[in-house]
Amino acid sequence: MTDAEILSLIQEALNDVAPGREADFAKVRLDSSIEELGLDSIATMEMVGYLEEKVDTTFPDEELAKVAKVSDLSKLIQHGSL
Repeated sequence: MTDAEILSLIQEALNDVAPGREADFAKVRLDSSIEELGLDSIATMEMVGYLEEKVDTTFPDEELAKVAKVSDLSKLIQHGSL
């Protein structure tokens, strides 16, 4: 997957877990921090679950704990979709 495809997938996941915030999420870039997304912990885990389902993988908890930026999440998706 390309960076653009992954970013689109992340935006799709965000829109799914936090409907009504599409305009906010349209501005998300790979260098955006996870904190900037403004999700609570439950919505964050729902977003991760959505992404795992879409790329048919499970991200290791120890790797998820290191995710600070959207680009970190992108790397997990790239490895999961190989």
